[in-house]
Amino acid sequence: MDNNKAAVIKEAHAPITVEPAQSYTPGTGEVLVRNEAISFNPIEAKIQKWDMFKSKYPAITGFTFGGTVLQIGVDVTSVKPGDRVAAARWGWTGGDDRFGAFQQYPLALEQNLIKLDPQGSLEHASGVIANLATAIAAVSICMGLKFPPVTGKAEKTGNKVFIYGGSSSVGGLAVKYASDAGYDVVTTSSPKNWQLVESREPTHIIDHTQSRDKVIAETQAHGPYVGYLEAIGSAEVTELMGELLSEKGGVFFSMSPTPVDGQLARNVEKKFFGYSEVLVSDPENQKARKWYMEEYLPEGLRNGNIFSNPILCVSGGLGAVQEALDLLYDGKVSGQKVVVNPQE
Repeated sequence: MDNNKAAVIKEAHAPITVEPAQSYTPGTGEVLVRNEAISFNPIEAKIQKWDMFKSKYPAITGFTFGGTVLQIGVDVTSVKPGDRVAAARWGWTGGDDRFGAFQQYPLALEQNLIKLDPQGSLEHASGVIANLATAIAAVSICMGLKFPPVTGKAEKTGNKVFIYGGSSSVGGLAVKYASDAGYDVVTTSSPKNWQLVESREPTHIIDHTQSRDKVIAETQAHGPYVGYLEAIGSAEVTELMGELLSEKGGVFFSMSPTPVDGQLARNVEKKFFGYSEVLVSDPENQKARKWYMEEYLPEGLRNGNIFSNPILCVSGGLGAVQEALDLLYDGKVSGQKVVVNPQE
């Protein structure tokens, strides 16, 4: 194995610095991975720009990656060296730099990874492992809606769900997931991403490039809804959701807090969680976690029912990590999943 390198945030709000990093030996239940696909999430840009979680610095961040197993620790039985895997950084590993995705040779917990078929895409698998967990937690645990079958589609429930942001990574997965669970899904998209969003099988798509008043009117016209999810996490969409619900009041679930949350009407409640952690780390949800990691996700990747947004590869290895984060923070990514290969 070559010496490890990492993209490090040296202090709060600081830009990425690429530098040598510690080389790791996997312990009990741990796996050492040759990282070949860092999959980026918008919240990672906010963690850097806002110091969102008050991280301990210097920090190696990043939540999801895919690669090849190099070495396994004691008691690891599901994978062996040479296997291709996708991994997420859940639970206590979130505070341990050894498990950060922004490096060439991170560790992963066996319980937080899935083994891929030899032909399985590292980019697509790493692009969905945490984002789909977020969608499942939001829709089926936090909103209390039904789980879909492992394969195929459930019978129609006769109920509708509104998901703002059908072309986003989480939003698109949530649209397909809720549709497979039997719900009629109304979502939003720009004309540019219409075909992508249609592939997620919503009942109706609203052009979000219209005026806010038209988006709200069209959304209300296709209701009522048993749940509201906004998958963008911006101040602008928070304000829109507030106006949408202000007349009768209600709750919507969001991907991120924003500076305008305190300005919502008193009868409108916005809820935000670390959704994927709700699914995989809460003891009360261990049955759902097992279903997701051992049945639903592996089968969906194999049969093509689960797929990420089209991949946007940013070249340059670890030196491209800052570019990738800036693209997300500046809102320059639409209908794509940003990936960097740290081995370049």
